[in-house]
Amino acid sequence: MISDPIFIGGLFKSGTSLFRAMLGQHSGIAAGLETYWFEIDWEAHHGRGREPLDDYVVRIAEFFNIEPDWARGAAEHSRSAPEFLTSVLDEFATRQGKRRWAEKTPGNILHVPRIFKNWPDAKIIHIVRDPRDVYASLRQVKKWDSVEVFGDLWCKFIQAGAEAARTNILHEIRYEDLILNPEACMRNVLEFIGESWEPSVSRFSGKSEDYDKVIAISGMASSTLERLRYPLTDRRIGIWRNLIKPNELESLKQFIVDRDLGDLYDLIIATTPLKT
Repeated sequence: MISDPIFIGGLFKSGTSLFRAMLGQHSGIAAGLETYWFEIDWEAHHGRGREPLDDYVVRIAEFFNIEPDWARGAAEHSRSAPEFLTSVLDEFATRQGKRRWAEKTPGNILHVPRIFKNWPDAKIIHIVRDPRDVYASLRQVKKWDSVEVFGDLWCKFIQAGAEAARTNILHEIRYEDLILNPEACMRNVLEFIGESWEPSVSRFSGKSEDYDKVIAISGMASSTLERLRYPLTDRRIGIWRNLIKPNELESLKQFIVDRDLGDLYDLIIATTPLKT
């Protein structure tokens, strides 16, 4: 088994996919598409949304360029979703000639205890973005875009991250730092995960492979992966100013205050790096 896996998590539209793509440019790290491993009911033989487990296994094989029969064999010999994930991603990394892998699914941040139960040597990276921009980005794709639904989702994710951050098992980065100060941001990440510096991880010129693959396999277009087709840009910083009305932001702030996370909301906004 390949040791020291890396798990990436953070609220949807916070830059987890971009970070994963940049980290995967390191010569020692294989990083692919989302697996949602924690949603699999292995004992009931269900994949995501209670789909047949075999459908999930085949799709994961296709996501990671592995033969479906190989993945089915790995599933037959696995006693749990984490064990299956380890088999697939170890094989994925080996085929790429890399010594470790990174798994990026936003909800990883909600499952930190489970990660360390199954992978005691894991490293976890939490991506945090200005909540106003996250809300605006979700508004653009018409998903989780009401004050109540987004507020509840934000509180759930950010509280889980804050609890994990009280220990030394997690490294938090800001989306805005990744965009505005990529070299410094990625140097800190590589130091945390114990990898040598490689300039390639601080650059991103665009990548269409993942977008094309997901459309071919699922028939669904991902707005997140579509953005990965283009070079690194700061145009997504501060988008809330043109998309969210002041009274709606006030309602969102009040919702979060009522959940006793108003101080954390204010702190994240106050410490968000700004474009010059």
